[in-house]
Amino acid sequence: MTGFSLNEVLRVKAGSLWGGLMDKKYYEKLWHTIKDEKKVFTDVIQNHRKNGELFTSTINIYPLLDEDGNSNIFVATQRDITREIEIDRMKTDFISLASHQLRTPLSGMKWFLEMLLGGDMGKLSKEQHDAIENIDKSNERMIALVASLLNISRIESGRIIVDPEPTDLVALAQGVIDELKIKYDDKKQSLIISADKNLPKINLDPKLVRQVFLNLLTNANKYTQEKGEVIIFISQKDQDVLVQVSDDGYGIPEQEQRKIFERFYRASNVVKKETDGTGLGLYLVKAIVESSGGKIWFKSQVDKGTSFWFTFPLKGVKAKKGEVSLS
Repeated sequence: MTGFSLNEVLRVKAGSLWGGLMDKKYYEKLWHTIKDEKKVFTDVIQNHRKNGELFTSTINIYPLLDEDGNSNIFVATQRDITREIEIDRMKTDFISLASHQLRTPLSGMKWFLEMLLGGDMGKLSKEQHDAIENIDKSNERMIALVASLLNISRIESGRIIVDPEPTDLVALAQGVIDELKIKYDDKKQSLIISADKNLPKINLDPKLVRQVFLNLLTNANKYTQEKGEVIIFISQKDQDVLVQVSDDGYGIPEQEQRKIFERFYRASNVVKKETDGTGLGLYLVKAIVESSGGKIWFKSQVDKGTSFWFTFPLKGVKAKKGEVSLS
């Protein structure tokens, strides 16, 4: 993996072989974790092979405790994941390219369908109007899928622009609620928001945060039965703002919950009830929350409902230069 022989590395400080990629603070954090906290240190790092080639690997450093609880011996494992990362990058690039190529003809179809439905090309019979309306709905689903794929590829490639500004989370959530009101009214569902009145504005990117609320509330609407209830709580907890989105819907089977944030995954109990869905929404939500310095978790029980919690730091996030924003 490194290109070095045993004799070349024996009794040599590891850092001297890594081409200066790890700074002093990195080593301080590493030693503090394994020697002072006596915890396993896990990370993804980049090193240079002997020939100068850059490679990426995962490392796990385990402290071995003696009878007095001291850690003076450590066992480390390292695995080269350069090839996996390259394959993943190629997959992301392909999805991005394919999505871009699909978006243009789909947008053209949308324009012509709107003209047909608007009567610009002559009056339609009821049967013709219904058929074209169904085509239009299918086209909208394809456009939504392409937008999701583009957003995923943009986030994974690190090309997303982060443009934070003082954001009122309550007002942002209320705007999404107003946008989804028709869908909630169609299913006679109640949507309640309860928020801390003294919550300050937070320096976040409202476009990204809006996507989090939109995906979670769309899922709550879709995967909750008629006359169900969805509740949003927004409060301050320590140095974070805490948001909870709860429903009393179908829930997620316990054995499938570990997969719920994976790409393209949809729980087995909802696939037959709601055929529409890409399985990308929660993956996107998790990516946005974590890239904004927050955390996300959930609890769920089948036929009793699901609660998602996510946090954002009150100190906000830093601006990040990029090439594109979310679609």
